Amino acid sequence: MSSSSAGAAGVLAALSDDLAAAVERAGRSVVAIHARRRIPSSGIVWRPGVIVAASHTISREEDITLTLPDGATAPAVLAGRDDTIDLAVLRTEVAGLEPAERGAAAALRPGSVVLAIGRPGASVTASLGLVSAVGGEWRTWQGGRIDRFVRLDLSIYDGFSGGPLIDTGGPIVGINSSGLARRTATQRGI
Repeated sequence: MSSSSAGAAGVLAALSDDLAAAVERAGRSVVAIHARRRIPSSGIVWRPGVIVAASHTISREEDITLTLPDGATAPAVLAGRDDTIDLAVLRTEVAGLEPAERGAAAALRPGSVVLAIGRPGASVTASLGLVSAVGGEWRTWQGGRIDRFVRLDLSIYDGFSGGPLIDTGGPIVGINSSGLARRTATQRGI
């Protein structure tokens, strides 16, 4: 192996380690939400006792449970939702959940490397890709106002809606949703 090949391999290994660390860091604030049939969806610990999720993934309003980052389960209640922007808020009495760190969403631009994070079960999962387009304020097909639209070139797997879009350091820069448009993240007060 030539020294340039070894150097490139070292750079890629370092990048891989950094991305895995970012997913692990963000994953401490991601829960699985059991409020529909099939695969659970994801939610973000926004602040103590408050989980933000994608509204289209909350099919039932009672008997909602969460799978926490440590694998434990806990009850949650639907505190409110706005289907026009595909956001829901859940409340839980669980203490000690780590609120998400919010990043500089305004820094996103086409070509930015991002990761979509989900917890469609006990383990955190990730998808790597790029921001393909960024737009300003827009209205959803149901009339809701979104502060900023981010189109992604990555896979939003089953159970990822409601999970965070993170930058390469781990802070959250958007909320993933397949309910508004295909492969998008929205930014509303992030």
